[in-house]
Order: sequence, then C-alpha cells, then structure tokens
Amino acid sequence: MVIPFVRPACSLLEVREVGKRYDGRTVLDGVTFALQRGEIVSLVGPSGCGKSTLLRAIAGLDGDFSGEIWLDGVPQRGSSARIGVIFQEPRLLPWLTVADNVAFSAGPRRGSDPRVDELLGEVGLADARQALPKQLSGGMAQRVALARGLFPKPDLLLLDEPFSAVDAMTRTRLQDLLLSLTLAHGTAALLVTHDLDEALYLSDRVLLLAPSGRAGAGRLVRDIAIATPRPRSRRDESLAGLHTELFDGLNGIGALQS
Repeated sequence: MVIPFVRPACSLLEVREVGKRYDGRTVLDGVTFALQRGEIVSLVGPSGCGKSTLLRAIAGLDGDFSGEIWLDGVPQRGSSARIGVIFQEPRLLPWLTVADNVAFSAGPRRGSDPRVDELLGEVGLADARQALPKQLSGGMAQRVALARGLFPKPDLLLLDEPFSAVDAMTRTRLQDLLLSLTLAHGTAALLVTHDLDEALYLSDRVLLLAPSGRAGAGRLVRDIAIATPRPRSRRDESLAGLHTELFDGLNGIGALQS
C-alpha cells in the first residue's frame, strides 16, 4: 500500500510525488512524505530502491526529478544553506585544516570564525583545529563532517549512511553525538541507513522504501512512528516489535523481488 500525502501543519520538509528516471528506468515513483521541525526520520529499504537518489534530490544535488520538494513552505530546486548534507565518507579536503574544513561553506580559509571553535568543542575536537585530515581517525573525521554540516546553521541535516564506515563502538558514540547535536541546535534530520537498530534508536519515525515489482521503482510503503521518546535505551523492549515489523517488511520485499 502506498502512503498518501497528508499535509500536516508547519511541516519543515514536504516531499510530494517525487519521481526519478535514469537511463530509461524509473528509480523513484511518487514518493510522498513530510518531516517536522526537530524530527529525526530514518529511511530504510533494500539496496537499489532509490534512498540515496531521493536524498540527493532533497539536497538539491540532482534537479532532474518530477514532483515537488518544499522547505518551510518554499519550493526547492537547488542547494540551500538551510539543508546540510553528511555523506558516508567524510569528504574532507586534505589540504585544509580541520578548522578550515568546518567553515568551508563560508569560504576556503575561514577557520578563524568563532563558530568553528564552538562546534569543534561540541564534537569533542577542540584541540584538533589545526590538524590535517590525514592525521584523524575515521571517527574523528566524521565528527568534523558533522561540525561542517552544522556550521551554516541548517534547519535540516541529510545523512547518507554516515556511520557505516566506522567500528561498532565508534558508531554508537557517533549516534549519541548526532542525537545531542540535533537537540542542541533544533535541527531536523533525515537519515539513510541499512541498520534497523540504528534507525529505531535514533528516529521518531522510520520510512520503508521498496521497489514495486521485480525491477520496479522505489515507493514509500510504510511509515512507522516510534512512540518511545528520545533519548531511549538501546535495550528498550518496545523496539523489539518494531524491529520485527521492519525486518518482516524487508523480507517481504525480498520475496516479491525473487
């Protein structure tokens, strides 16, 4: 069943009937949902169903799509300082210091901006401002990416599997850091992840994107609200049933495709 669009009051992000064709194939078909201020929403689904493609459209990195994307009541067709993007890899510029990387949206050598030190303090890297990316661990580099994403004071963070390249312990710490940062800055977040536990721990809602048919386009098939307020325990028993619901949903998708 496709989720119909119901426009709530004061939505920060509205995705309306977004479709995408690439190389003669439909990748996304009529994807519709809304995201509220301060809300964290995870987007899950099998590989190839268009999750990252959808994120690129929302970020303004790909304007070749049908449908509409609205931010705070204004239609979007391009990048916006009100939307921050954090990728799977930190994508730091190797010739710039940590401080200059954080402030890059303001210019290539703006690391002296007072906001940089504030953000580096928040992500636990106050002493690393003059370090180069090659001197950082994977977890440290992703902390810099989080600080860089927050530097323009965005209303919305888009995160494309940002913690998948680090070890399990670092991943849990980065998840907790994301929660504290979005709360402190009042920032909403849309997170693409393959990790159901991560989605359930971080999110207010989880959206399940699925291809329709054997080689069909990605469509939104489930919108699951998580009643337990954040921050929540990773051992919260109420999440177990939701994990099963998502897992069964993904298994059902796999059966339809096989």
